[in-house]
Amino acid sequence: MGPPGRPSLTTSISSDMRHSWVIICGFVVLPLVAVAEPRVITGEDVRQAIVKRLTQAGEHAAPNVLPEKQFYACDQPLEVQPAFGGWRSVLVVCPSPVEWEIVVRAQVRGAGLPVAQGRDAAIAQAVFLNRPLRRGDRIQSGDVELRPIDPLSSGSIFADPDDVIGRVLTQSITTRVPLMPRHLLREWAVEAEDALSLFILRGGIQIVAPGMALESGQFGDTIRVTNATSGVELLGKVVGDKKVEVISKSLP
Repeated sequence: MGPPGRPSLTTSISSDMRHSWVIICGFVVLPLVAVAEPRVITGEDVRQAIVKRLTQAGEHAAPNVLPEKQFYACDQPLEVQPAFGGWRSVLVVCPSPVEWEIVVRAQVRGAGLPVAQGRDAAIAQAVFLNRPLRRGDRIQSGDVELRPIDPLSSGSIFADPDDVIGRVLTQSITTRVPLMPRHLLREWAVEAEDALSLFILRGGIQIVAPGMALESGQFGDTIRVTNATSGVELLGKVVGDKKVEVISKSLP
């Protein structure tokens, strides 16, 4: 035992060891604390994602979602896609850390696609799987069928089975949802500098004009194109192989 008033060597070593242990623990714990945990998505997060996506699509939405409602954890931005072939209902998808999705009524306000009334009303159809397929499967002709969908809103769906036959799935798909471009491995329907058919709607009449792609795009993408006759740069939606539906003039 040491002289009175002076700490013993044992006490000093013990104190130093405790101090070192705290420092070591600090180095071990701090990095763990710094790693961001997936955040629980709330109804307000879902509402904002839907409004933002539909604004980009030229629609006005007022989804009825309780702001305080809690869904699941997510560490990536939410993806919003049209459900059942239109924007009246949307599919909200979290890609990570565990993929999940919910369907929400978007409460779209304003005009969608014009719809004929009476016996002349057009029946919109979309391509669905007739049996579940897994990620990596290649779609065969016997795997798909056409089913009627809600024609009141537009969406990135396939209306021709030939557009999906031979394509490879990026995720497992059931028979309940129409096939969309995000379900398939990327395959350019239009490549930069391709000669195109531009579909322009004026006064209820559709005009087809020659054009050229300024960038590549797959089905459903919005790309920049030029009208080969006027040289005007336009924005258009890819609606088929070398086919683009003009949306508006390109911003400078």
